[in-house]
Amino acid sequence: MSRQKHNRHGPLVAGIVLCLLAALVCSCARPEPAAEDAGTKKDKPGATAEVAEDAEKKEKPAENAADVDRALEEAAREALGDREGAVLVMDPHTGRLRAVVNPRLAFEQAFPPGSTIKSFTALTAMRAGLIDRESRTLCRGRFTGDGIDVVCSHPRSKAPFNLAQALGYSCNYFFATLSGRLSFDAFKATLAGAGLGAKTGVNAGGESAGSLRDTDWKVRDLLGEGDNLLVTPIQLLTAYCALMNDGHVFRPQVSDAEKFVPDERTRLQIQASHRTALIEGMRGAVVYGTAGKAGLNSLPTFIFGKTGTSTASNGFRRQGWFVSFAADATAAAEATPESLELAVLVFIKRSHGSAAAVVSQHVFDAYLKRKEGGETARGGDGEKGRRGEGDKGRGGEEETGREGEGEKKRGGDSRSLRVKILSENRVVAIPLEDYVLGVLSVEAAVEEEIEALKAQAIVSRTYALKNIRRHASEGFDLCSNTHCQQYVSESRVSEKMRRAVIDTAGEVLVDASGQPADAYFHAACGGYTANFETLWGTPGPSYLRGVRDDYCATMSNHDWTDEIPAAQLAKALASDPLTDVGKRIGDVVVTKRDATGRAEIISIEGERRRQVSGWDFKLIVGRALGWNVLKSSRFSVSRRSATFIFRGSGFGHGLGLCQNGAHVMARRGGSFELILDKYFPGARVSGEQSHAKAQSPKDPEGGEVLSPAALRLCAFAPLTDHQSLSSEHFHVSYPARIQRSDVEAALRTLEAARLDMFARVGPASLSLPANAVDVVVHETTQDFTAATGQPWWAAGVTHGRRIELQPLSVLRRRRILTSTLRHEYAHSVIEANGGSGVPRWLAEGLAISFAGEGRMLLRFTSKARLPLDELERRLAHPGSANEMRSLYAAAYYEVRELIRKEGEPGVWRRVGAHASRAQTA
Repeated sequence: MSRQKHNRHGPLVAGIVLCLLAALVCSCARPEPAAEDAGTKKDKPGATAEVAEDAEKKEKPAENAADVDRALEEAAREALGDREGAVLVMDPHTGRLRAVVNPRLAFEQAFPPGSTIKSFTALTAMRAGLIDRESRTLCRGRFTGDGIDVVCSHPRSKAPFNLAQALGYSCNYFFATLSGRLSFDAFKATLAGAGLGAKTGVNAGGESAGSLRDTDWKVRDLLGEGDNLLVTPIQLLTAYCALMNDGHVFRPQVSDAEKFVPDERTRLQIQASHRTALIEGMRGAVVYGTAGKAGLNSLPTFIFGKTGTSTASNGFRRQGWFVSFAADATAAAEATPESLELAVLVFIKRSHGSAAAVVSQHVFDAYLKRKEGGETARGGDGEKGRRGEGDKGRGGEEETGREGEGEKKRGGDSRSLRVKILSENRVVAIPLEDYVLGVLSVEAAVEEEIEALKAQAIVSRTYALKNIRRHASEGFDLCSNTHCQQYVSESRVSEKMRRAVIDTAGEVLVDASGQPADAYFHAACGGYTANFETLWGTPGPSYLRGVRDDYCATMSNHDWTDEIPAAQLAKALASDPLTDVGKRIGDVVVTKRDATGRAEIISIEGERRRQVSGWDFKLIVGRALGWNVLKSSRFSVSRRSATFIFRGSGFGHGLGLCQNGAHVMARRGGSFELILDKYFPGARVSGEQSHAKAQSPKDPEGGEVLSPAALRLCAFAPLTDHQSLSSEHFHVSYPARIQRSDVEAALRTLEAARLDMFARVGPASLSLPANAVDVVVHETTQDFTAATGQPWWAAGVTHGRRIELQPLSVLRRRRILTSTLRHEYAHSVIEANGGSGVPRWLAEGLAISFAGEGRMLLRFTSKARLPLDELERRLAHPGSANEMRSLYAAAYYEVRELIRKEGEPGVWRRVGAHASRAQTA
């Protein structure tokens, strides 16, 4: 149960000047630390020597800087490959362009910025006081209104997102719902202040001014879509640098380091707290969000960034953006303007933001290797290192055609299948991975999204292994047509297909017992995938029960209509005894539908009456009239004169992977793991720990759900950074940064509370928890709320023998540390003795009494006494901290009166009585 709880650093130029001065005098003597030098970049007292070292790190000698610049541009070109795009690398302190790939695209063409604009949306809302770092919004998965219908591609969450999580996951719903309160004029002013809508003045040929229209703006503009705001890559990078470098809007310049003179055009006003909030969100994108598969978090520096995937102004093609920074820091609060080292923007046409993030990883890798004096990221052992295990499952396109290396690295399956090539009437032995590649060349011939191809590869590989002896009696394993999976030789495969197979080699979907799953796929589900049992009339696995699919709605075959003359339909149905009702048909009626909207039972009236499953009806008609007639069993039937009209949605049986939905998910940045979680809820990819992926539960509508426990991954200090400490009766898990002495003090408080509790419950014949109570201390309030789903003002929450707490420093600062520990321990005792049957008002009142919080709460008591059933109902969902205090005060008042009448042992006996009643019932 939850409870209530109550000098700006100097600019880089100054550091460089100090460095030069230090060099002039170093032959004489090293100066002593000066009092006025206390403001180093990490707020530590520092000597002039330390300042000089920092400056030296930031600006290498000119020759070395030129070498690094060349390495950066080489890495960018190599990572971009033959894709149409641009890469810009900039010094965020000065505006000096250190690398430019494809200047014409970077400077002269403007596009919608997509979700990269959400940082500016957030800044505008924070300036207006509409949101702050603790503001939370529960994502509904889809926003419809003001001329836009947009689906969120991130996993759904049972807990509301705060600002950092909304940025990290790029939640469309979070930012779209700001439209009712946010001033579009203020938003446009923020954009103009950052230099958008005007030429940057870059000294490299022609330049577009982009577009910042003074017209009627709508919700889509807050999400970076539409034509009201078009930006060039150089504009966007310059604007982002201003967000992070304390508001300096520099004129970007291509120049050698020794000749460069910064040129500041204007200033963007931004508060340090707002900048930190944006960095938290951008760091979240790299650690767990939209750029999480790019491997940036594995690099030995602090990288943060924002992805974006936008639609071109012609509304047909998409483009991917990623703007990112490297900083000499370990947390968002330490990523001060002075700590910034490098800014990188990647833009790729016909792609998405997660793919752009992968390109940036190679640029940062090259920078770090040069900075540390190692090899460049090009060739030799450096490239080998970059292609290590940490790259697995990124979802990018960086590995091109290295089939042997990929299979060796990922442990590809070397077994062979006996496949009958029906067109040639011969059986051939084909290595499993070659077979999967041949299947993709037919079954996914038009797919271009690499993540969708990876999902298809895993499904096809799983199907092959699950059905490996399907034709054993005929002397082979699988056939080459749709009875199994269509297969042709590899001559028609694309490079993306090859990469998809290499990157997933050996990986299959498995069920709860670890066996290959029943993996099916189809072209289009029509909005809801099929339920195995109701489709085919036999029991099926739980992961094929059907899920809602909003992604499929925008693709082809979502809606179709077939008109079949009655005489033609009668002839088709007469071809099979199951549906033969004679030469004339009176009516066709769907008498039963399943939960996915498919026709489960169809009644056919004619000279005879027949009942048949919806899938058998579809197959019989399709076999006689062609498989493009009645594309699925998800249809309705009506009659107009002598014609039957079938209106339906979807194409295929609808089981498992929806290829149309997978395409849209991948296009919006979804990984193949997320796609497979969507369509096979409960199954998992074998070896998925190598992908550092947590299993996501599902909501009733089939969407992915991030449970409160899963949201703990949003913490910047993951649980692997926790330490533990135990006493005789308690085990505490706590962040490594917390002082051990603070945890020891908390353990002493808990042990003392246990002794006190023993004296109270003994006379009531109740017992204390037999096993050790687990206590989890969270590092930040954000971590606590994300992990528990509790509001920020809750101090702790207890479930059975597990207590979760706000940071100890927060509780101490609010002077409720001791009372919180006693309160939550009381809940563990109450649950151990009374189970879930104890009323909330009784449990909270007893916990408050034991914790000694009653006197403080009584001042919040309402004059009107609440009926117990009303008090119980409202305690379940308090709306604010003040309401919670009032309800707790009411609960304590009721328990205090009971103690006066029955004595404290008597009230504790009530707790045990609830357990006895539950057992009797």
